[in-house]
Amino acid sequence: MKLAEITNGIVTNIIKVDPDNMPEWAKSWPVANNAKIGGTYQDGFFGDPQPDPGAERAATVQAIMEERDRRMRGVFMFQDNTFDIDQGSLQRITGAATLAGFAMGAGAPAGFLRWHGGDVDFGWITADNQIVTMDAQTVFAFGQAAANHESRHIFAARALKDMDPIPDDWADDKWWP
Repeated sequence: MKLAEITNGIVTNIIKVDPDNMPEWAKSWPVANNAKIGGTYQDGFFGDPQPDPGAERAATVQAIMEERDRRMRGVFMFQDNTFDIDQGSLQRITGAATLAGFAMGAGAPAGFLRWHGGDVDFGWITADNQIVTMDAQTVFAFGQAAANHESRHIFAARALKDMDPIPDDWADDKWWP
């Protein structure tokens, strides 16, 4: 036979006992044929455990962060072109934008496409495999646009996670940039 320990109306323990040799301390515990740890007990009836709202919220927050990452990584638009922005692409964009900033500081003029020190015009490959040439000023703006793309998604996710309650349709495009 199973018995349930009840604390403040909640099942906190379930034990199996021999009805012919029951411990004295457990004799006041109700028979727990359909009881579950964490469930309720009231007026001789057991209820199912209630979901932990904190755990549900934590799972939703985790799902929001995964959606943020999915939306941040993929593609983004810059000057009417679509570019990849996975983690590796973002690192390369950041590096190129840094180099472009140094080139601008060293006096690279607008329109000069060999600002990077190479013997060919600087270009970036779009998501559809086209090459777009860029001067240092454009690459620097490209880096700013990529950082802004990432930042906007981070802050959209933060706003959703701060809502109480978090809307059920948090994955809908209306909540994201």
